[in-house]
Amino acid sequence: MLAQEISNDIFRRFTPTLLQADLAVMGRYVRLETNSAIVLSHVRNAFKRYKKDEESPEFAWRIVSDPSSGLHPPLSNRIAFSDGGLRFVNLNQRAFLAVDLDAREGVAFLSPELCEDEMGFYCPFLSDLFDLSAAGLGLTEVMAGCVAREGRGLLIFGSPRSGKTTAGYCSAKMGLEFHADQVTCLELINNQLKAWGQFWPAAFRPDTLQFLPEIECQTRPFRYRDFTLLCLDNSAFLPPQTSSVSPCACVFLDRCAADSPTLTRIDKKELTPLLFSSLPFLEDDRFEPQRSKVVKCLAEVPAYHLAYAEDPHSAAELFPTLLA
Repeated sequence: MLAQEISNDIFRRFTPTLLQADLAVMGRYVRLETNSAIVLSHVRNAFKRYKKDEESPEFAWRIVSDPSSGLHPPLSNRIAFSDGGLRFVNLNQRAFLAVDLDAREGVAFLSPELCEDEMGFYCPFLSDLFDLSAAGLGLTEVMAGCVAREGRGLLIFGSPRSGKTTAGYCSAKMGLEFHADQVTCLELINNQLKAWGQFWPAAFRPDTLQFLPEIECQTRPFRYRDFTLLCLDNSAFLPPQTSSVSPCACVFLDRCAADSPTLTRIDKKELTPLLFSSLPFLEDDRFEPQRSKVVKCLAEVPAYHLAYAEDPHSAAELFPTLLA
């Protein structure tokens, strides 16, 4: 490549990305190309829980650390759009991430400051990049937490502030595996439903400290716009090599709806629209059959409405029973 072409590269298309690695994530392989040793370290750390096999990459991510982006944490806003197989998230005038599902490629330009901010890099950036690539990797995301024991998983649904994260953490303290607090990825293997938990940290709201004061010294703050979250690495509550689990039940949390925990079985006809409403965003039409099959299979799993008082610990006490 001529030096003149590089000097005139106002879109930074020719930025060398000499650092490369093929990384396992949720039974898939992604090829990472970057110009930043910090980016490579962060992504390797996020994916270290997944088993590594000799497989060919199914997707490529090119992440460029670019000093000219002018982006400084905390992030103040994000604007996203999609059209067909193209997804785009704008972070500012010169920082963005884009995914082309037809080319099976993702590209991102970030400031060195955001790359160095570990919590800000994991979420929302790396989680956004994965979210936009997930359908192309054969995964269907649902807005649900996940805890498990001996390969059996419980999916935890609920509106914001329903206690999903805190209840998941409390159940982990009781001995369950804490796979996810917000997003669970589902897939069908030989018509058997499997669930993978998120790789980014669990995020608590600061008011959770009234129930879990001990997490103040275990978490790191993440700031986005005008709010702060307390981020916790949940790998301590997982096996060293994380695998998928088989969903055996779903529970929908309803906080401050009863004086004591009350379980009510949800009818399948009521459950199906609830599951569809838990899909995080509209997908390209090509993925609707994939998502419909997953929802249909998940609707066969026993599901419960769990009304409880304010403290999510009381809800978590029922999770081992549901897994049994």
